[in-house]
Amino acid sequence: MLGRLLIGIVKGLLVGGLLGFALAKLGLAAPGPIIAYLAAAMAGVLVGLIAGKPIWAKDAKIEAGMKAFVGALLGAVLMYAARRWLTMPLPISLGPLTVANTSLGEAATSTGTIGGVALTSLAAIAGLLGGFYEADNDPADGEHTPEGGAKRAPASGKRIAANDAGEEADEELDAEADPKRSKK
Repeated sequence: MLGRLLIGIVKGLLVGGLLGFALAKLGLAAPGPIIAYLAAAMAGVLVGLIAGKPIWAKDAKIEAGMKAFVGALLGAVLMYAARRWLTMPLPISLGPLTVANTSLGEAATSTGTIGGVALTSLAAIAGLLGGFYEADNDPADGEHTPEGGAKRAPASGKRIAANDAGEEADEELDAEADPKRSKK
């Protein structure tokens, strides 16, 4: 589970970092509120589509769609939290990728804050969502067959007889039920 969590965080960091980098290259290194919330919703959608069970996996279209929808909502909520409470200044300047966010009231001479710069805020939000989605996904759910379960049909299409152990258990239950019925 820890391995899946780390993989999800890395997936989210990549998605959020690339989205933040794209915004910085478009001249929105410190976006205003509307652009920030839309970018966070987009990051949530993208992470929902690739983290956990990805959309291209077999029978994953509905699950990935639901994760994408919830990811958009959570992304916007997490962007509010990031802009509100992640007000620590960045320890290093990355040049044009980090500028002060004047919409948050940051000083123009600062390098920006973690929640105000698109690169860091989107990476943090997407990393959190990616870790959650990947840790929640258990790849063994669909692959595990319970003991005593039905056997897979062979490729030839011939039917296989039912499990003998299951039939014996049913016969034992019927044998126990008969004496109880005869007493009434």
